[in-house]
Amino acid sequence: MSNKSQKLAQQLKRLFNDKQVTDVLKLSNTTRYGEEMPEIEIWIDEDLSSGYIAIENIANWERADREKFEQCVSGILSGKYQRFAVTNSELTYGDSYIIFHIEDTLTSQRLFVKEGTDTLQPFVNDDSHAIQLAKDLVWHSDIVPHMSIIARTRAGKSVLAGRYMAQLMLHQNWIVEYNSAKFDRYVKEYRGKSDPIDIVKRTEYWCSIMEERLAKINEADKEKYLEMDNMPDIALFYDELGNLNASLESLDKADKTLKITTRWTNAINRLSATGGSAGIHIIAISQFGTKEGFLPSLARANCSDAVIMLGGAADSADERKFLMSGFADMPKRSYKQGQGVARIIGSGKKWETPHFFETPWFGE
Repeated sequence: MSNKSQKLAQQLKRLFNDKQVTDVLKLSNTTRYGEEMPEIEIWIDEDLSSGYIAIENIANWERADREKFEQCVSGILSGKYQRFAVTNSELTYGDSYIIFHIEDTLTSQRLFVKEGTDTLQPFVNDDSHAIQLAKDLVWHSDIVPHMSIIARTRAGKSVLAGRYMAQLMLHQNWIVEYNSAKFDRYVKEYRGKSDPIDIVKRTEYWCSIMEERLAKINEADKEKYLEMDNMPDIALFYDELGNLNASLESLDKADKTLKITTRWTNAINRLSATGGSAGIHIIAISQFGTKEGFLPSLARANCSDAVIMLGGAADSADERKFLMSGFADMPKRSYKQGQGVARIIGSGKKWETPHFFETPWFGE
């Protein structure tokens, strides 16, 4: 730690006095000789924005693991240190300490995009596979190839996907196609499809492209597209998936020989399972994460390692259980437009659990 980090760590450590540990956290043990107090260590990173509190596990993990205990630890970080809050907790290897990861939750990490010519240039990454989503969040598509975005109407999902991500991908030399069951400006801008049958046909087309790419990779005796020259990333956006599913079901009822739902399921499952190795990335967007409102089960599972939920969807345990399994029980919070939670594997330890996220903001 730097001198500033050490100083801040010592200041935070003084907040955890005997009274707080014994009366508030109840992490001390009563013995014949009095209260046995756990050792407490605090580490802060050099930018003073995150760190952890390590409390010795003297047979008190069961008490510390109860519901809302992380909020009790956050409550001790009061006064001028209230910008810090516990984001998640865990036991160290060997069960010696309970680690409470803390972070500055009041300082916004949102990207601000100025309107004008070439507005996204400051966010272009030298690594073409890395998509900058916030100051502290980068989606590494070469590690996690697919993404899910769940948000209600006017929560900011289309601006995030169509106005920011798709444009940034073009800046980084990706091939972009935007399909949506509801025709909008992004379908036209990125030469996508809005007719349900056309969307299915395009998905089947991209399956054939995937097979061609995989054949070329195999002929070159390579493992992935990352080792190939002149094989750019391909982003396939699928918006309004709830509307798409309903439309496909209606078409099948009208003509049972069409079997368009089965064709869609087979194609999107194949793309989600193998497309990543060929540099084809699915960005699936919907208002709901349910089976009826989102992707088929296999595709949904393949798109669950990078998930962004905005607005009311982020605050719904019923929604989180579909794409953020194991994180249904989270503190209830009110999210404004463009706010929610993100869980993206491969983007750093803190993003392995649902974390507060703000979409890029466009303004003067």
